[in-house]
Amino acid sequence: MDIAWLESFLALVEHGSFTRAAEAQHISQPAFSRRIRALELWFGEDLVDRSRFPVTLTPAGVTVRAGAVQTVAGLTAVRDEIRGRQRSPADAVRVAVTHSLATSFFTGWWARCADERTIPCELLPSNTLDAYDSLLHGGCDLLLAYADPASPPGLPQSDVEWLVVATDQLAPFSATVGRRAAFALPGTRSSPVPTVVHGPGAFLGRVTDRLLQGRELFLSPVVQSDLTSALAAFVRAGVGVGWLPELLAAAGIAGGGLRRIGDPTLSARLEIRLYRMRRERIPRHAAAVWCSAAERAAVRRGAVTSPRDTPG
Repeated sequence: MDIAWLESFLALVEHGSFTRAAEAQHISQPAFSRRIRALELWFGEDLVDRSRFPVTLTPAGVTVRAGAVQTVAGLTAVRDEIRGRQRSPADAVRVAVTHSLATSFFTGWWARCADERTIPCELLPSNTLDAYDSLLHGGCDLLLAYADPASPPGLPQSDVEWLVVATDQLAPFSATVGRRAAFALPGTRSSPVPTVVHGPGAFLGRVTDRLLQGRELFLSPVVQSDLTSALAAFVRAGVGVGWLPELLAAAGIAGGGLRRIGDPTLSARLEIRLYRMRRERIPRHAAAVWCSAAERAAVRRGAVTSPRDTPG
């Protein structure tokens, strides 16, 4: 086993393409492909489905990904400790945060929950599925992520607990021209509305698909990305309509550059949830942040209640 094989495998998972992953690692594509093949030979199973683009993981690949994240992170931390280059603050709370919340919500929330205790933090931005994997396999202490109340996330009820720290709305937004929205829904068959969309595996993309199911809208996708902040930039630039969290769109709304469009049935309520594993012992700083978040959530609801368990 070579640690570089695991690093290349994780790069392939991130980029979804042998070419882009090889470029990101600054090696040739043939050399990159040999690393992936060597890893598959070591495990004795195909880890990626090369017949699809972007490449997808086989069931064996999904299992290896979870272990690879933990292994690479662990070995890197040990190496840095031995070399005297401790990059993370001592006793830092490792918080996995989905990308859109990392840029729109996390900073203010952390300042409130960490209060004046000066609790150190290691922020771990991630997509939703990888963040769940990180929590379940010990890669983080806490997880902050969007959740769709209409669709349970599927985390094991006996192992995970969560609490709602805030709410948001996923809604269609358009750039403005003058004081009016540049685009209007539902569009027509002869003149469909250009849209910027999440990829099929993205959490917010699945919520959007649920909203649009059975609706007579005439849409023409022009940009696809799993990075919500990138889609928001395309919407602000007038490229098309996009379903965005209101927290992410707030600055554009305040500045007059973005406007919510469509009727209320095209929006969905989102919860921002904080997750942790049920363990008898958790790092003291992580426990302090959890208790602070739980107290603030109880005040926001207007009653003191205990954190809720993950719904089945």
